[in-house]
Amino acid sequence: MLFFGILSILLAVAAAEDTCYDDSLAVCDPIPKDGKSMLNCNAKYGHIERHPLIDLQSYANANVRVSFEFLLMSSYFGNYEDQRHGFKKLYRKFSDELWEDAINIIKYITKRGDTMDFNQPPHLTEPTYERKVTYELNELHSLAKALDRQKELANKALNIHHDITKNDKINDAGVAHYVEERFIEPQADRVRDLAGYINDLKNLLTGNDHSVALFLFDEYLKNSL
Repeated sequence: MLFFGILSILLAVAAAEDTCYDDSLAVCDPIPKDGKSMLNCNAKYGHIERHPLIDLQSYANANVRVSFEFLLMSSYFGNYEDQRHGFKKLYRKFSDELWEDAINIIKYITKRGDTMDFNQPPHLTEPTYERKVTYELNELHSLAKALDRQKELANKALNIHHDITKNDKINDAGVAHYVEERFIEPQADRVRDLAGYINDLKNLLTGNDHSVALFLFDEYLKNSL
């Protein structure tokens, strides 16, 4: 019994080594002195206590990147030559939503005691040399590009959720709940809407007058968003 009592005390002491209270005792004085560290007095807990949120940092940068892509597409359809105000409105809406998502991710990262690293690569699919980067697309091609990007962001969110929940070493229910509630459901709606837009426009373009079909579809987007 004495052995187990001593063992319990030693384990408790070892567990307390990484606590804020232990850091405060190391300072000794009520007023911390220069050079005394209190590294454990932070907002980190759970998975983040040992591992920075690299995946979320990368995901935030991906949202910023795609937000700018949609902004360029919106500007293109809003110019004096195209004047597709429905498409302009759609892509501006996506741009604003992804920008807000990126800000929300950064806020969550700092809320959990981590810092945002804007140098983390977004790990987005880059076009090959055969498909040069361009945002001056026709209406149907622009919807296809938008769908691909939204699917890519949706899959990245699913992968983050999977990695957090299926790995016992990094399991963090808080991060998993945040990703599921904030991203997975809204992205499913965006993907579904874009897929519907593509099929509707494709069916309209099978008629004889493509110009009228594009005009009517653009008016639909402008009035429904």
